[in-house]
Amino acid sequence: MMLAASWDLPTGLEELCMENSSHPALILIEGLPGSGKSTLAHFLTRCFARQGIASRWWYEEESGHPLYLFHDQASLQQVFDELAAGNYRQVVDAVLEKWRALSRTIQTSRTVVIFDSCLFGYLTWTLFPYDVPIAAISAYLMQVEQIIRANNPRLIYLYQDDVAAAFRKVCARRGGDTEQRFVRNATESAYGKRHGLRGFDDMVSFWRSYRAITDDAFSRIRFPKLAIENAAGDWFAYERAAVRFLGLSITQATEPTVQQPERFVGAYYLRCDAAEVVCRVRWENNDLLVDGLPLVWPENRLVPIAENRFAVESFPFTVEFEEDGLGGIATMIVTGAALLSGTIDTIFVRKRDKTECDRRPSMPTLPK
Repeated sequence: MMLAASWDLPTGLEELCMENSSHPALILIEGLPGSGKSTLAHFLTRCFARQGIASRWWYEEESGHPLYLFHDQASLQQVFDELAAGNYRQVVDAVLEKWRALSRTIQTSRTVVIFDSCLFGYLTWTLFPYDVPIAAISAYLMQVEQIIRANNPRLIYLYQDDVAAAFRKVCARRGGDTEQRFVRNATESAYGKRHGLRGFDDMVSFWRSYRAITDDAFSRIRFPKLAIENAAGDWFAYERAAVRFLGLSITQATEPTVQQPERFVGAYYLRCDAAEVVCRVRWENNDLLVDGLPLVWPENRLVPIAENRFAVESFPFTVEFEEDGLGGIATMIVTGAALLSGTIDTIFVRKRDKTECDRRPSMPTLPK
């Protein structure tokens, strides 16, 4: 793990990065796609809750996000149309006003606000593919820094030295057409067309060029910040580095353990438009994993937060297992924030095979 060591930082800034005299009101978690931003944001949200500190994590795809100029696909397309027409200054000005309103709200609130992918992500990685001048992007970031200084902000920057390996890993993790989407979004962008980008390697080059902008911005930001090279995947160490940086209790960083995990293991189904959606829960390497949950990556971890209740790691969703009259698990109730892509509120019914039914206690025989 490397902390704030890959940049030529001004003298004394390394100490500033770890300086922390009070809890921040605003936490920004940044990095390339798939670098673990939402995973860390979700973890910190649970840490704040265990320590009795009110917090609000805004997932980057959550509907109603306070920094977004859009609320659905139609309004999102309007933003894209403005950028495609070269009207990036109007878009930037509108987003800066959103930052100002947010800053004012935070100053009157007792709730810590956590954003993933909102400084170096939105709006920055929307401006970059539209080939907005780098100087304009950098100026936008410095304006945001000035606006949020009153919120006692903290920045955590997740990065990987080998960008190509990082993208291969995230494409394999998320599956489906993830790689094709990354390649298409980069190569078909205004930036990609101007540079003649083609294929996976050029997509990686696109993100390397983008990261040069955010690396530079990180080096110039003056409020407390922490950079973590997380290619090794040692999340135990990364999470504790973040906890120490934010002045939270290390003892509150320990997640509760899953009690009787075998109770939850099995298949759950949902009838939808005459089709059956099957979701499977399994226990592997001391983790409860869920596979097939809509809007969620394959084999996602379930983190215990209460009896029979779990957080869907990296997503603003909760899973609650409901028991039947005999103490067995009958349903899996999924609830969560509405995303731009839809809602997840669903009830899955437990599938039972004959072996499992044979193991369950039989009903007592009533006297004749």
